[in-house]
Amino acid sequence: MNANEIAWVSGWASDISIWENRIYEQFPNFSHRFVDYFDLLPNPDEFWDNNRGIGEAGVVVGWSMGTLALLRNLNKIREEQKLILVCPIADFCAKGCWQPSALKATKQGVLQNTEQTLMSFSALMGNMEKADREKWVENAMRYSPNQLAEGLDYLMQKKAALSGLSSSVKLVFGGQDKVVPLAQKELFSSHRESIVVCEDFGHWLPDYFEKIFYIT
Repeated sequence: MNANEIAWVSGWASDISIWENRIYEQFPNFSHRFVDYFDLLPNPDEFWDNNRGIGEAGVVVGWSMGTLALLRNLNKIREEQKLILVCPIADFCAKGCWQPSALKATKQGVLQNTEQTLMSFSALMGNMEKADREKWVENAMRYSPNQLAEGLDYLMQKKAALSGLSSSVKLVFGGQDKVVPLAQKELFSSHRESIVVCEDFGHWLPDYFEKIFYIT
């Protein structure tokens, strides 16, 4: 295992490597492995086995939908690996998160008007420069409407397995997150010692880089 490697597991419609310049600047003493949304498909529950290099990373950072996939693969994560989950999801349709009807409407949106739906979703991610928003949407358009819909189905249908969650795992929430609202942390109430709340942050991952740096 490489203690100086970070594996970054992307969220829905995302590829964390689009921020690799910022990541290499913030984490200069680490090598980096990126798990694209493509790598989570077609079945996010199998992504760990399909991307075996992740098992060699000393630190694994999951974001949003990537956290749900990681939590459903807890039995495969090595005891010595450090797990940091940003905007973690235990049940996307519970505790002030998304109603199934809203997810179904979003699914219909990505199937019928993909770009507009992605733009609307990006507006929920918090304060971000116009260029960053456009970059995120441009990347998300690489995925087919059906691939985007598959991820929404996963979020709608799956729940995290928390029985194997150790106290060493860090759960990082944003107080202003409109995609994974802070109420979601109630589902992790038995792991309070693992919870970190960034009161002024939304769902925009680069905002968390400095916090992740200090946790690593």
